[in-house]
Amino acid sequence: MKKGIIFSLVTVFLVSVNTSAQAQDILLKRRSGLELNIGIWAGGASNSIAAGGIRTEARLGSFVGGILYAYWLQENLSLTIGAGLLAAEASSTVNIGQVDQHASSVVPVLIGFRYYLPDPEPDVRIRPFLSAALGTYVGSESKNTLLTQEAHTETSFGGRLGGGVDFILSDHFKLGVNMGYHVMSDFSPSVGARRNYNGGEFSAGIGYVF
Repeated sequence: MKKGIIFSLVTVFLVSVNTSAQAQDILLKRRSGLELNIGIWAGGASNSIAAGGIRTEARLGSFVGGILYAYWLQENLSLTIGAGLLAAEASSTVNIGQVDQHASSVVPVLIGFRYYLPDPEPDVRIRPFLSAALGTYVGSESKNTLLTQEAHTETSFGGRLGGGVDFILSDHFKLGVNMGYHVMSDFSPSVGARRNYNGGEFSAGIGYVF
């Protein structure tokens, strides 16, 4: 489903860019933008029968989605502030006389920069960039049974390195694709099944520039 959405976005921006040869020049310096991104993720749901009960589990891995604010300090340099859902997990276990529910999520809140290269001219609609960001990864986990409830929140420091391409559709709209890799210190204790969520991501999204 999400692969189909991303393919549709890619098709739209390629057509739009190719048909905008005579569009007016676009300057981004001292302007702001909001982006909504959707990523390709690996996951699924499964049922397994264990001794004395049935376990139902659903996992979301890698990258699900996020929102990013950008401010262009220069035509080739923007400051970014973003937050998203990096990973999530939910499970339910039914045993004889007991029901266990578990949920966890990891949300990165990162501040960074995008550097566009080469230095884009106002009439250039395809703008590749390198990106780097640092910040906090917030992990939350809750466990519920018939008799008890437990919850905890952990924070970790980390960052993301990556790159991508912005496709400028008009004075106010753009589409983009980007890839990156997250590196973070370990949670203590673990959140979900892991202490850290190092790994790569790929996402595509749409942005509004104002």
